Amino acid sequence: MKKKIDLSIKKNSKSFYFAGLFLPSEIFNNCSVLYSFCRMVDDISDKKIKNKKEKLKKIINSINKNINFNNINNKNIYNLIKKDLIQTDCLLELLKGMLIDTKKVHFINISNLINYSYLVAGTVGIMMAKILGNKNIYAFRYAVDLGIAMQLTNIMRDILEDARMGRVYLPKSWIKVKAKDILNQNTKTRIKLIRATDKLFILSNKYYESAFKGLAFLPLKSRFTILLALLVYKRIGENIINKNYTNLYKREIVSLIEKLFCLAKAIFILLFNLKLHFKKYNHDHSLHLTLSNNSYLKKKLYE
Repeated sequence: MKKKIDLSIKKNSKSFYFAGLFLPSEIFNNCSVLYSFCRMVDDISDKKIKNKKEKLKKIINSINKNINFNNINNKNIYNLIKKDLIQTDCLLELLKGMLIDTKKVHFINISNLINYSYLVAGTVGIMMAKILGNKNIYAFRYAVDLGIAMQLTNIMRDILEDARMGRVYLPKSWIKVKAKDILNQNTKTRIKLIRATDKLFILSNKYYESAFKGLAFLPLKSRFTILLALLVYKRIGENIINKNYTNLYKREIVSLIEKLFCLAKAIFILLFNLKLHFKKYNHDHSLHLTLSNNSYLKKKLYE
């Protein structure tokens, strides 16, 4: 079975596409379906279009009732549901997170930030882990951590882009700043944003470290790909810090040379770090303390 090259993935998520090339064809194609659906609903919440909330609610209603799957992305995602490769509850929580983005955002505290990151990315981690062949319920907690870590990196990278849409994901408990202040930075605001970026970087690393510990639960055929994705995405945050906070004036990327370096590093870790294959760590529950008790994670993965 050949890999179906989704041009939107190749264009919009070069890191995911690069790592995904090392997956078996069927798994890659299923991951592509999930990514395309996530891209579609993300575009609805991001773009300047009318009735975006109603459009998302219509998709939620379709998923709840298994009807009106007339959009190709909806049809494909429904096929994954029928194959029991993704969980409907996770998909609905993802859309709940997207609804938050249909209005101006300014979080009050870290709890708001982590809960949001769980909804829009931690849920994707759970679904992706199942597509990748994970069957250990305990391991899904680590998949959530990777999703949260990547979302925190996204927020760090896209601080300017989000501000243009009236969104400030940096908690008020860290920094009291408005979107217009981010776009029209003075020296005082820049210093505050640097401190907030440092906090985001440190917080994301806590979740990356946990996600790394969970790699041992994944089947060997997908373990390498997720390790590579982790290293490449983590590199974005490292570049921001090492290049004197590039997130405050541009969108940071990972170059092809850096991706190849991450590839070599992933191969080295896979070959010589035995803990990656055999060590089953106890998950740090404190990473999920702020998540809602009604979330799929708390109801299903902490039973």
